[in-house]
Amino acid sequence: MWRRNFQALEREEYSSDLSLKARACERSDLVPTAESSIDESIEVAKRLKQFTPQVKKVADIIKVARDEGSTVFTFGNGGSGSTAVHFTSDLMKTATKPNTKRIRAISLNDNMPLTTAWANDSSYDHVFQEPLENLMKPRDVVIAISASGNSKNVLNAIDFARLNGGTTVGLTGFDGGALKEKVALPIIVPSNDMLRIEDTHLLICHLLVRLIREN
Repeated sequence: MWRRNFQALEREEYSSDLSLKARACERSDLVPTAESSIDESIEVAKRLKQFTPQVKKVADIIKVARDEGSTVFTFGNGGSGSTAVHFTSDLMKTATKPNTKRIRAISLNDNMPLTTAWANDSSYDHVFQEPLENLMKPRDVVIAISASGNSKNVLNAIDFARLNGGTTVGLTGFDGGALKEKVALPIIVPSNDMLRIEDTHLLICHLLVRLIREN
């Protein structure tokens, strides 16, 4: 009995193995697509060089905020929100050097209970503006991350920051949306691909951290 069961199991494993190999062959056509996608990402990164002066300027703004004891705020929706949290973490740790002042940084994406409270009781359009009204002071740096540049809650927060003495920065893509006209310093990823824009936003954030730490 056990021999028959073992042989049946062997047949099932063999069949499964063949099926996996067949599926792998069917998907071999994805290799050129993956390679071309990588090439396109490289091209977007190369075109980003035109914004080198703006990136350096943002790094300088953050360093001034650090030296003055001002706070850097970051925020965004979805993937941009996760980039904001990642960037804030890097500003508070990776950008830290021995015997220098540390950066005060807060991501408005980090307090989910507060975000949902404002969204539920007021409007999702104000989930970033309302915390800024509690926390922001003149000369604080407010960095909005929005691929489209048209998210209402992002624009409302930037409007508040701009009208109350904040230094505003926007990371966006496509044509920059409304955000590019509202912030003091926009950096627009030269791409119409949402995923590629989000990739490049993180690249910019890592570049900023490197510039802050090494200069």
